[in-house]
Parts: sequence; structure tokens; C-alpha cells
Amino acid sequence: QYLKAGETETYKVRIEFKKDISSSDLPTSVQTLTLDFGVAYIQADNTATEVAHPKFVYTVNKRDSSVTNPKNNSIWINQEYPETIPYFETPAEALSAIATASSKDLPFYLKHKVVNGIVTEQYVEFVVTEAMAQANAGMVPGTYTLRGEKTFDMDTGNYIVDDNYVSLYYESNKESIKTAFGYTTDSTHCSESSISQSSYFYCSVSGLNAYAYANGSVFAGSSNGNCGVYYYGYTYCNWS
Repeated sequence: QYLKAGETETYKVRIEFKKDISSSDLPTSVQTLTLDFGVAYIQADNTATEVAHPKFVYTVNKRDSSVTNPKNNSIWINQEYPETIPYFETPAEALSAIATASSKDLPFYLKHKVVNGIVTEQYVEFVVTEAMAQANAGMVPGTYTLRGEKTFDMDTGNYIVDDNYVSLYYESNKESIKTAFGYTTDSTHCSESSISQSSYFYCSVSGLNAYAYANGSVFAGSSNGNCGVYYYGYTYCNWS
């Protein structure tokens, strides 16, 4: 892949333990691990290709169970971005679109990471307005992002993770919600269930709520509708 003059490339390396590890696999004494990572660059030749940079797009597509292609008029993780669902280049365009479609100012929308036409990551974003922050002590104005994760296979009816798995993004999603809603100042409008795969954390004030589930689902909404990433791996919006 090309790395052209003046450009940079960022690598993310994740190291994790094998999920099927047992006590018999473990060493009996403390072990020191030395890990190295490197990328060798050479002068480009005629086999070099352009780097596939990801693109983020925004949508407010309304779920429709009568639509079969794409299923439920939804965008699915690890599948091609459906040509029939319009996307927007900026959050502002998405907010304008959902306000037009719903005839209400709904402060939330969907965000998708697309690489080579494939949807690789799904998010819901919500906005705490200045007016909302003034009306609710501790809330911090700004735009907040919650990342969803697919943990359930609709075709088999089974989780694709083990029974005790909690989403990799659950804790960070909770922290985003806590910051947005001023949890440390006033936690009375927030709640969390016991810690398990079915756990959830949410905060709610007049005009806005946000939920994070340990199974991978995330939602942002109000009494007039919501947008979310479901743990089946698809995104949708609804409004009345």
C-alpha cells in the first residue's frame, strides 16, 4: 500500500488472551513477555495500491419491517452499505434530515464507519444542547458518541460470544453518558442494573435519554423517538 510523501498512517494493535484458555494452560510462575511490532516500508513498485481509508457517514433511516432489501430498511455491520439508504456527510445534515422527517427537533442520529463499501463500525450520537444543560444541573453541552457491537446471530438465534461476555465498549459508553448527563453532580436521573450480559445503564431528562447495554446495544432518544444500534448488528431510527 502506498504511503505517499508527507502522509502518515496509524496502526492500532490489540493484544488479548485466548478466550478458550484454561488453568492448565497457565504458567506456574510469573512470566515476562517482550512484544515487538514493526512495519517495513520499501520504495513503491508497480504492485503498490492505494490505502483504503475509512469513511464516516451519518444516517437517520427509519426501521421498516416490511422492507426486505436491505432487511428492515436497516444498515448492518459487516455488510455492504445499502445503496437505497441515503447518507449524510456531516452530523448537522443528519440532524436536519431527522427534524424534517419527524417534524421535531430530535437531537440524535446514526454514525457508520465504511471501509471499501463495507460497514465495519456502528454508532449512535446524541447532542446535549445549551438549553438542556441550563435546565439540568451538571449536564455538559456537546455531542456524545456511543458505539454498538454485534453479539447475537439472528440466523442461528444464539450469541456469538460466551454467556458471560460484556461488550468491549460498555464501560466507555457508560462514561460518555455519565459525562453528558452530569452524573457526578446529579445521579438521580440515571440508573444501572446489576452487572451481567443483560445489564444496562441509562440517564434520562426531559427531551433526551441515552442507554448502553452490556450485550452491545446502544440507544439515544426522547419521548418522540430514538436511534440505536441493536446487538443483532443493525441500526435504525424510529419516531412518532
